[in-house]
Order: sequence, then C-alpha cells, then structure tokens
Amino acid sequence: MEINITVEAEQYIRQNGQSATVMLGTMTGCCGGAAPLPQIHLVLPNDLSDYEQNKVKDITIFIDKRVDTNKQIHITLAKLLWLKKLSVELV
Repeated sequence: MEINITVEAEQYIRQNGQSATVMLGTMTGCCGGAAPLPQIHLVLPNDLSDYEQNKVKDITIFIDKRVDTNKQIHITLAKLLWLKKLSVELV
C-alpha cells in the first residue's frame, strides 16, 4: 500500500497531533444502495485492532483494514478562505 501526502497536508497533520485515521464510511443513496466512502479524521481509532499503523516520515497514519491494499492512498488539504480540511482518495 502506497501512501502519498501533500506537503500542505503533512504540515496540517503535524500541527494537529501528528496522526490521522483513514476509515471506510458508508455513502447511502435514496434507493437503498450503499457504497464505501473513504474518510480521514485527525483522531485515533477507538479499536486499534481494526487498523494498520503506517509511518510516513514523522506522521502516523492509521488505515482501516477494510481498505483495499492494492490501492494508493492520496491525502491532500482542501482550503476555502480560512477553513482547512483533509481529503483522502483511493486510487
């Protein structure tokens, strides 16, 4: 599994605790369908046994074990005026 983090995202994670968690949430539709949706949060997982711990430089990234290990993980920082938010994409 390859993890790519932009410089801006690295700095943001360092300023907010040195770690982030990538998890699979669920996106539901109006017709009863559901699809997994990757999410990233600046919190430690409640149950570490469900996550794989990865070090990228001095940052710890916890990856949900349900994430496909054949995919690359891209972590970026989205900005709108003074608001900042991490974004994750599985490629």
